[in-house]
This record gives sequence, C-alpha cells and structure tokens, in this order.
Amino acid sequence: MAIEGPLRELGIQDVLQLLELAGKTGVLTVRSEQLNDEAILHFARGEIVFAVRRRSTRRLGQLLIRAGKLTRTQLDDALEIQRTDPTKRLAEILLERKFIAEEELERQLRFQMEETVYELMAWEEGYFKFEERAEIVGQRLLSRVRVDSLLMEGARRLDEWTRLETKVPSADAVPVLAPITDRDVRPLDLGTDEWELLAEIDGERDIRQLAADLGRSTFDVGKTIYGLVSSGVVQVQERQARMPEEQLQKAIIQISDLLSSGQVEPARKAAADLESAHPERADLAVLSGRILAAQGRQRAAADAFARAVVLDPLSAEAQYRLGHSAARTGDFERAVRAWETFVRLSPSNEGRQQATSALQAARTLSQILETASNRGP
Repeated sequence: MAIEGPLRELGIQDVLQLLELAGKTGVLTVRSEQLNDEAILHFARGEIVFAVRRRSTRRLGQLLIRAGKLTRTQLDDALEIQRTDPTKRLAEILLERKFIAEEELERQLRFQMEETVYELMAWEEGYFKFEERAEIVGQRLLSRVRVDSLLMEGARRLDEWTRLETKVPSADAVPVLAPITDRDVRPLDLGTDEWELLAEIDGERDIRQLAADLGRSTFDVGKTIYGLVSSGVVQVQERQARMPEEQLQKAIIQISDLLSSGQVEPARKAAADLESAHPERADLAVLSGRILAAQGRQRAAADAFARAVVLDPLSAEAQYRLGHSAARTGDFERAVRAWETFVRLSPSNEGRQQATSALQAARTLSQILETASNRGP
C-alpha cells in the first residue's frame, strides 16, 4: 500500500523519519510543480541507498573526475557501456571495469546522496509518494545513509542559511566579482578553498552549479561566498527566473536565428543566460557548444557537448557535434566514440552517412598516428 500526500500536510523531514522508524524498503518519489523538479529516494530497511534529483547537475562521473579519481576517457567508456545496457548503473560499471576503488566510489555516492537529501529538505511545496517493495532488486547496494544523521545536519544547515541569507539570498544566486575601485589596493588574504572558488566565478553559474563543478557541498560553497561578499571581493545577483517550456523553446529558436545570421556574441550572451537558469537542459548545453564552435573555440565547444552528453546520453545531436569538435582538436579517440554512439542512436538520421564517413576517416587517421608514434623518429 502506497503512502502519499502533500508536503504542506506532512513535511519531508517527517516523511523520512517515518520511513526510517518503520524500517521501510521501497521507493520515495517527491515532485514539486513550483520548482519543476522531482527527487527519487530508494530505501532499504529504513536506510537511504540511492537518491537523485532530476534537475541536479551533481553527476557521479563529474565528481570523480574533479576528485582526480577518474579520467574523461574512462567515464566515456563507462557511459558507452551504459548506453548499450541502460539497466546497469554507472557505479556498477566503474567497479566492474576496475576504474575506481570501491571505498572511493562509496564515499562519492554517499556525498551525492547526502547533498540530494539536504536540498530536498528545503522543499516546502510538493507531493510525495512511497511505494513499498519486498526488496530493492537489480542493483548492488554500494552505500547506505542513516536518516537520523541527515536530519540533524540538514536542520543545522537550514538554520545557518537564515544567517547567510543576509548576503547570499539562496543557492540560486549568481556570484560575480566586485568592481575594483581606487581603494582596493590591499592584498587579498584568502585560503585555498576561497582562491579555488574565486577562480571558478564567471558571472554565469549559480552557487549550486559552482558547488557541483567543484565537487563540494552547496552549503560549504554558500558559506565561502558569504565570506567573500563580506570582504567586498564578490557580489551576488539573483539568477534569471526560469521560463515556461513554450517560452524557452521560442528563446532557443531566436538564439539559433542570431547564430545563423552571424550575430555570434549576442547569441552567446543570450545562451549563457538561458543555460545559467536551466543548467539541467542538455539542449541548452548543445546550443552553447554550437556558439563556441562558431567562435572557433573548439575545445570549449567539445566540453559543452560533453556536458550535454552527460545530461542526456541519448542525445544524438550532442554525440554528433562532440565528434566534430573533438576531431578538430585532434582528440580522434573521443571523436570515434562519439560518432560510433551517434550512428547507433540514429540508424536513419540524415547525418548518419556523413558521420559514418567521418568515423572511418578518424579511425584511419588515429591508426596512422598510433603507428607513427610507436615507430618513433
């Protein structure tokens, strides 16, 4: 029998505590129309063993790459295996291929689950539904998190956010570097974490996205931003409001028209604003990549297309364009993988013949280069 209801009648903390005390096994789904978001949590005997948000930009592969525990090539290989067998979890593939030690994987999975739950605890509106199961089947339980410890830490973070809100309104705020004045002649006395964050601030990504890209918690990054704002180094701006889907599609068409007419810089600025407001959208990452490619910035374009592939591994366009940008930067192995995936995803697509020809050429050139490298001068 399902347990369900609106969060305004039973808060998410109460729901989590109820499932823990009852030792439930099953799947909890929480949807918010206001946030246009959804969270899914798997429970095994009252403990959380899996947690993910649909709009989250905190991806396991990116966390491991940022931590220096995984290479981009290894992640691409694992994602390719997952595309051929979508029932397999990325974590299981990484272990099977011996790309990462189990203890490191467990640590990152725990971090990912904890951050998902902490963000979920801030939801005041939504509808939850828990469906009980005899057991969580079809997957290996690599990490477990106790609800009681999450509730204590989550409550502490929510309380401290009320203090941070005097300078940092929310995790959706976008930090920007403060303008330099004649009075700003004193040297900056900053810690390593502050310098690392300062180097990442680009005026486009919000606090939540910066935290995901740095592999740190949103709360910790928010505290660091608070300190930088207090010292006058950084200012924060509210992120552009999210658009309804119909309006968003019109905006994408307008930006594409700007790009087609050669107005690359206006297109870039408009696309950056959209992607900042909708960081979970693969189509916007593709649009940013197209603009970067038009500017001749092929490495940055390849990164944008790779980001789109992570957000939507079944995006044929992202794979197709990633192949071209990778080839233009000399990364033929990456180009081959992208085009191979595109060909599988698009058996009847009009670009398939061109991709097949490019794929054969890239394979040939890659083999020539490998042979020449082995022979030496």
